Amino acid sequence: MKLLKNSLLTNTYKRIPFKGAANFYQKLHLGKKGENKNPMFYLSNSPWNMYQYLKLFLDFNKFPKGPILLRNFRTPFDRSIKPEKPHKQKEIINILKTYPNLNFILIGDSGEHDASIYTEIAAQFPDRILAIYLRSVNHRKRMKRVKSIVTNFETTPVLLIDNSVDAEKHARQKGYIK
Repeated sequence: MKLLKNSLLTNTYKRIPFKGAANFYQKLHLGKKGENKNPMFYLSNSPWNMYQYLKLFLDFNKFPKGPILLRNFRTPFDRSIKPEKPHKQKEIINILKTYPNLNFILIGDSGEHDASIYTEIAAQFPDRILAIYLRSVNHRKRMKRVKSIVTNFETTPVLLIDNSVDAEKHARQKGYIK
């Protein structure tokens, strides 16, 4: 419901991104040598008809260029077999297989299922996922569930972040950015 409200009732140019996110993404794109070498992939559970809205949002807020991967919208009349894996999980695995020589940082939201999807992928590809950054949401029950998933996860660093500064600081300490 919130996605629908934000998408239909919020002007793309007035929607505010997570503070400092565009700048942090630019730094990740530049990488530790500052050479625009790191590709960016934007993956969302939003349906394809939201593509133009999301592209305008990313462009207007100066996020680095990159493909936007969305899902097909399922209607109540859709009789096709529901995908076995969630959209995000399937797409991330496809990206990892398409670019076998690249390592990745996964950035998500603690309000959806990103914590379980991302930790499962990191366990499956332990040498490829450098870090997981999950933006904390103001929802006590969801945060409790997310914390139960990430607290003892040791394969990959998982940070619950309240702002982009925390993620940027970690990325700089690890040598992922300048």
